[in-house]
Amino acid sequence: MVACLCIHGYTGTPDEIKPLADYLRAHTDWDVLTPTLPGHDNPHHLRNATYEDWIIFMESILTQLLKEDEEVYLIGFSMGGLLAGWLTRHHPEVKKLALLSTSVNYLDWPNLVVSKEQLFVEVKDDSLENSSVFGRYFKKFTDVPKQSKAQLAKMVAQAKPVFEHIEIPTFIAQGGMDAVIPPKQSIDFLMDTIPAAKELFVLEEAGHLICQDKDNQILFEKLLAFLKE
Repeated sequence: MVACLCIHGYTGTPDEIKPLADYLRAHTDWDVLTPTLPGHDNPHHLRNATYEDWIIFMESILTQLLKEDEEVYLIGFSMGGLLAGWLTRHHPEVKKLALLSTSVNYLDWPNLVVSKEQLFVEVKDDSLENSSVFGRYFKKFTDVPKQSKAQLAKMVAQAKPVFEHIEIPTFIAQGGMDAVIPPKQSIDFLMDTIPAAKELFVLEEAGHLICQDKDNQILFEKLLAFLKE
């Protein structure tokens, strides 16, 4: 059996990657898991969750999968990409890695959106209150305890050095209109740092929530082909 462990982003939920997980389940017989990271059932619960809790939790799941399944793939979205990279570095039995909108250069909240123009591009025709970007990042992030934001910074610091040790095939996907993570800087870092064979896919019109983009089927097809190679 093949297992695919999908990791959502900071302050997010498995809903961020649900379209991808549903696609993989519909097109394979793989065991596709989308666990919720500690503290992420409610923004206020993040107060007591540390980056070590996130690592330990995901590592416990991965360890069990590596015992039970013939092949294990890791897919990480945003901060989940940092966790996926860290886990891959410390568990070389993982066969393939996919990094989606990975937050290797996650900035402090006041700097996340470089300009109003970027926000409007990602929001597109939605009203601001109904925008997934506004709800996911502006409204929710203001509710996150300060100590949790410090844990995010620690996660970034712990994870970034591991990418130079990734030795398995890696799929890198990025939305060209990402208003949360500067696309070019993230792509450049991953492409320049990871020594393993890499495949890059840029969904030019997509924002940060790349798995929920209107053209997400193109991404899913490319990713599944990579995993099946």
